[in-house]
Amino acid sequence: MTESRSDPIGTGGPTESVNRRRLLAGSLGVAAAVPLAACAARSESDPEFRSPHVNDAPSARNIRDFGAVGDGKTDDTAAIARAAAVGDRPLVLYLPAGQYRVTSWPELPDYATVLGDGGDVTMINYEGDGTLIALHKRQRVRFGRLGIFVSNPTVTAVSLSECFRCSFESVVLRGNHLSSNHPRYVEQRGVVLDQNTGGTAFVNCDINNFGYGLVTSCIQNYVTSSKFTNNRISVLGTGNDHNAGLALSNVEFVSDTDPRTTDRHLVVDGAANAWWLTNVWFEGADTALSIGTRAHGGPAQFGMVNCKIAARTLCLDLAYCRQPYLANVQFDPDLDKPPTELRIDHQGCPEGTAVNLISSSARDIDPAVFPDGWHVIGRDRMFGARFAGTTVAQAGRPDTDILQVQAADGAVSAAVLSSGAWLSDRAEGGIVLKDSDGGYWRLSVSTSGAITAAALGRDRPVR
Repeated sequence: MTESRSDPIGTGGPTESVNRRRLLAGSLGVAAAVPLAACAARSESDPEFRSPHVNDAPSARNIRDFGAVGDGKTDDTAAIARAAAVGDRPLVLYLPAGQYRVTSWPELPDYATVLGDGGDVTMINYEGDGTLIALHKRQRVRFGRLGIFVSNPTVTAVSLSECFRCSFESVVLRGNHLSSNHPRYVEQRGVVLDQNTGGTAFVNCDINNFGYGLVTSCIQNYVTSSKFTNNRISVLGTGNDHNAGLALSNVEFVSDTDPRTTDRHLVVDGAANAWWLTNVWFEGADTALSIGTRAHGGPAQFGMVNCKIAARTLCLDLAYCRQPYLANVQFDPDLDKPPTELRIDHQGCPEGTAVNLISSSARDIDPAVFPDGWHVIGRDRMFGARFAGTTVAQAGRPDTDILQVQAADGAVSAAVLSSGAWLSDRAEGGIVLKDSDGGYWRLSVSTSGAITAAALGRDRPVR
């Protein structure tokens, strides 16, 4: 391994959340070394641990039976290739706990399964160039309970092209990107999904310390119960061909407080498909989410439900998106200075829906943030409402108003009483009527009850 994986943050910190991120970053930094030391300490007489789940599968091929050593020093490339050479038979490849140093990875057939004993105890260490695991036109290949560490600055850990229904379960993917070595590893990639790969699932996975954690130009792929940590850009939707899309649920995006570590967590850089986020947590980036661009477009659909977004500078940047939908989203600062919580390009995102957005630095998101075409429901107010058909409003009690018009400070300007009568509470407000010739008139009443009409001209009044 070419980099020392020490704590990139240092000591001290103003808040508990920062301390938690520092501890997390430090543990990730030394995680790669711990299994190696444990394996090296095991004596030759110690019984070898074997996964009970794999022992139940008589067809599983233990790479140790084919000469793999797993001491982190021996080149185990040839032994793993021998174990994977099954011809037309189904392949279940078992990697017991250990550190397996490889210079390449064998081609895998359809329906292959590659299993280890845990993401932090079965580690595949790759120091070569290019892509370690490349699947092309494969179906239902499964990886479970193992870790992959890559160290070359331009390497890709896993690539799937024209693959369908593959899965990664309890897999740890780790690169070498840290704030202390930025920008050396910004081109390092964890996972690349391209050429219409679909149905790929990442479950209980960790993707850490890459320049790009996951890059997709495909639709209908899924990430759940997983975590992205200390990546320069955690997820990139790219291609600009109306195709890239992803569904994420119960996912964490975290990083330290150094701006060199994480620039943005989630980026969609052009015309794309549907992006749906449910129960997703963001913290530790300069900009948490950057969705679409004015020049290239953005997703056909973008939705966030029950999410929490914290950032140093900008939480959510909606530059271009059709049908954006935000519901129960909380915006928080990552540092003492509050960030811009929500920025919407009024031309790129003219219409959308926002329901119950919560701000930790203000009572509600400023209504001026939203374009006129947005339907916005706050905690006790609504902006940009549009109704089609008959609209019915009822008073809760006989002594309450059916409807009220309020100024920005909450003062009532006009109301519809429970009897249905219209009431103007501003003497200068009155009633404005338009005559048959296109002129506007304001009706007002004097203290004696006399009604007068004042001409307002042909321009529609705004006050």
